[in-house]
Amino acid sequence: MENQLFKRKRWLLTLTYASVMGCTLGLVGYVFDRIVTNLSYQSVQKEITSLASNIHANVEYKLAIPGKIPADIYAKIPELCPIYLNCQTQFQQQHRHTLVNIDRYYAIFIDTSGKTRATLGIYPNVPKSSLSSLENLRWDHFHDRAGKGYQQLTLEIHTPDNKVWGYLQVGRDLTDINEYLNNIHLIITIGIIAIGFIVAIASWYLAGLAMRPLSQSYQQMQQFTADAAHELRTPLATLQVIIENGRAEYQHLAPELTNWLDRIERQNIRIASLVNDLLFLSSLDRPDNKPIFEPCCLTEIVLDLVEEFAITATAKSIDICSDLDLDRQIWIDGNSEQLYRMGANLIDNAIKYTPTGGKVAISLTQTLNDVSFQVRDNGIGISDADKELIFNRFYRIESKSLPPQHSTGLGLAIVKSIVDAHSGQLTVWSQVGKGSIFTVRFVRNLKIN
Repeated sequence: MENQLFKRKRWLLTLTYASVMGCTLGLVGYVFDRIVTNLSYQSVQKEITSLASNIHANVEYKLAIPGKIPADIYAKIPELCPIYLNCQTQFQQQHRHTLVNIDRYYAIFIDTSGKTRATLGIYPNVPKSSLSSLENLRWDHFHDRAGKGYQQLTLEIHTPDNKVWGYLQVGRDLTDINEYLNNIHLIITIGIIAIGFIVAIASWYLAGLAMRPLSQSYQQMQQFTADAAHELRTPLATLQVIIENGRAEYQHLAPELTNWLDRIERQNIRIASLVNDLLFLSSLDRPDNKPIFEPCCLTEIVLDLVEEFAITATAKSIDICSDLDLDRQIWIDGNSEQLYRMGANLIDNAIKYTPTGGKVAISLTQTLNDVSFQVRDNGIGISDADKELIFNRFYRIESKSLPPQHSTGLGLAIVKSIVDAHSGQLTVWSQVGKGSIFTVRFVRNLKIN
């Protein structure tokens, strides 16, 4: 129980540490990626702007007639190709020094009607509408039919007398930029995963360091509880002997001592019961004290429990019934004494917290995969806030509708420890004023006769 408790807490701390560091690493990686991406695209835009300004400065003063390209511009820029000629294949096959790097850049001259007049370099294979988004100083980012990305700038061209000649579109193939950014993404991802793995290991180690003082304190508290309970057994047994001797020797001399001796005996029994519960819990907490498991007939255990608590239930006018298939006995591997105590605590709680005239039902069923033991009552019920606490040691539910219960608050804690020791599952359903259902499921080593 102790190991499981601290292991869960250690995993929780590890998850917390790793989550915080993971979010921090993810945020840093995202910010770095955005910075690199923005700087890369800004660099491309600067290159395109510089190239567009260079072409614009070299040709604008010679474009006297809107939409017409003079022959001397073709002479000045031999790679400039009229639209009626197919120059794309030639550009793809020839690689020489030109005004435009035809491997990456292109330029397109478009008149005011949107018709392409000349091209320079290898322009993208996209619908005409994508290339002809005519607006001065417009930036476009698009993909061609093959999936290549492009960045494009549109500039307005004027004649010497300040008439609008048309538009110049200069763009760049972003294949190399995208490959570079993809490599950056991959490096960041691998780096985050590698660092995350290291952080997870470090978080597990740090969580262990953080839990060590708590574990030591818990062990010391357990040892103190076990030692104190063990030391109390002898004086309590001695006190019980003194009470019995006093009742036998002095009752005839002072009959009024009977009530005093009865009160002392009741309190002594309560303290002895508390000591026994503490010793039992301490034994369950010790990892070296494994219970001896053997085939146990749950059917017989439940029948014995119903018979034992029938008198208690009848005294409180509570109807106790069982739902068992007597023709089919259900067996599991477990410790019969602990299983009996588990059932006794659940039934005892159901009777205690059920008003006079109520009902307690006990059932034992089996399916293909598990065995289910259930205790149902129509008592006072448990609030949602109490459901989270009822399995804590020394926690007791107080009710104004019932007389005070002489309980140590260890019963359900013992039940939970026994269920955990048997690798079972304990669940509770309850509504205030309607009752409660405690269900224990055992899933391993099932045997049915």
